Amino acid sequence: MPYIGQQPITGNFIKLDDITVVNGQASYTMQKDSANFSPASANHMLVSLNGIIQNPGSSFTISNHTITFASNLVTGDVINFIMVLGDVLNIGTPSDNTVTNDKLATAPTLISKGAGSDSGAIQLNCEQNTHGVKIKGPPHSASQSYTLTLPSTAPSANKALITDGSGNLSFGSAGGLVKLAEVTDSTNQSAIEFTGLYAYGATYQTLIISHSHATGTGEIRCEIKGVNQGSYYNTAYYWCAVTGRPNNNVNTYGVSNGSYGKLLGSFGESHGYRGNIIIHDPRNVSNGSRVAIEYLQTGWNNASSVVVAHGVIGLGTTTGIDAIKYYFASSNFGAGNAVLYGVLK
Repeated sequence: MPYIGQQPITGNFIKLDDITVVNGQASYTMQKDSANFSPASANHMLVSLNGIIQNPGSSFTISNHTITFASNLVTGDVINFIMVLGDVLNIGTPSDNTVTNDKLATAPTLISKGAGSDSGAIQLNCEQNTHGVKIKGPPHSASQSYTLTLPSTAPSANKALITDGSGNLSFGSAGGLVKLAEVTDSTNQSAIEFTGLYAYGATYQTLIISHSHATGTGEIRCEIKGVNQGSYYNTAYYWCAVTGRPNNNVNTYGVSNGSYGKLLGSFGESHGYRGNIIIHDPRNVSNGSRVAIEYLQTGWNNASSVVVAHGVIGLGTTTGIDAIKYYFASSNFGAGNAVLYGVLK
C-alpha cells in the first residue's frame, strides 16, 4: 500500500493474552500480561475467531476489558488472537535510545507538568532506581516564572550556589560571615591562638573571634604576631578601654608602649568569660599606619558583679597581622571554645 510521506513503522501494537473458550459463553475478559486490559474501542482491534477476522461492532463488542461475541461460543471454537492496534495517532512507547536531540525542537525546554495540588518535578534516581531526589517547581500560588542557569565553572569545596539576581548561578560564599577556624574543649590550655590571619585578609575585610570560656584567674591579655615575624611582639602595645560594673561604676584605663594588650582586668570568680575580638583589615592596607583590634569582653568579678569592657589595642607597627593569641595572666583556661569568622569584602 503506497503512502504519502514516510511509511509508518512504529505503532502501539499489543497482542493480548490467549483466551480459552468456554462452551456456551459469549463474554470474556481481555488481559495483557495477566492484567485486565481495556482497548480504546472495538475499531482498534483485530480479532480472529476460528481463523476468521471478525467485524468490530457486529461480530463482537467491547465494554472496558470485556469482549462479547455476537453469539455464544461452543466447544471447539478457537479465539486465535486479539491484536490491539493502539489509540488514534498513538505511536506507543518509544524504544530505548530512540528519542534523541534530533527529535526535539531547537534549544528544547522539557516540561514536567503539575497535577492536582502537586507542582511538576524532575526526579534523579540512584543507579538501581530504588530511590531518588527531586527538583520541584514552586506552587501555583507563588505565580513565579524564572530561569536558573548553572555555572560555567566547576564547583570547589565549601562553596554554595549563589545568584546574581537574574538567575545566573555561580559558586561562591553565601552570606557575608564565613566560619574559618575553631578551637574547642580548651580546658587547661595556656592560650587560645589563631594563625594565618594575613592570608585570610586577601578575602576577608574583617576577622572576628567569638569566644566563651570557663574563667581562670587574673587579667586577660592579648599578643599579636606580624606577617613574616618569627615571634609575638612584646613591646609597643597601646590600648585603652571603658569598663563597666554594677551600680554605674564606669572606669577608663589605658597603657602606652606596654608589653601586651589587655582585654579585661582581673576578676576572681569562675562564672564565665566571653566576648568578641574584632581584627579590622588584617593586612593593614586601608589605614597604612598602625595595626589595631577592637574588643568587647565580659566576665565576673564575683558571684553578683559582672564586668564589661569595650576597648581597642593598637601596635606600633605598620605590618599586617598574621597571628593572635589571648591568655590569662596567672592561670589556664577552663572549658570552652573560640571560633574565627571572616567578613567578606
